[in-house]
Amino acid sequence: MSYNFVKKITVGKWETVIDPKAQYGAFEHDDFGEGGGLWFEDNVLVDYDGVYELPKNVIKGIEELGFNADYAKDDEDES
Repeated sequence: MSYNFVKKITVGKWETVIDPKAQYGAFEHDDFGEGGGLWFEDNVLVDYDGVYELPKNVIKGIEELGFNADYAKDDEDES
C-alpha cells in the first residue's frame, strides 16, 4: 500500500507525518532515526509502535495536525 502523507510537522527533532485518508501515520527522530507507526480511527490515535512511550513532541505534533492523541498520554498529562 502506498501512503499519501499530506499532513506533516516537525516538533523539536521529531517529524510526524499522517495520511488522513488511510488513517495511518509515522514518526521519526531527525538525528537517531528512531520512530514507528501511528494508527487512527476517525482522527483519533488508537495505537502506535516502535517505542514504549510516544515522545511528547510527537504527541504535540499529532494534536497540532488536528488529530486526537489522548491514547498516548499518561494520566498526569491529562490533568
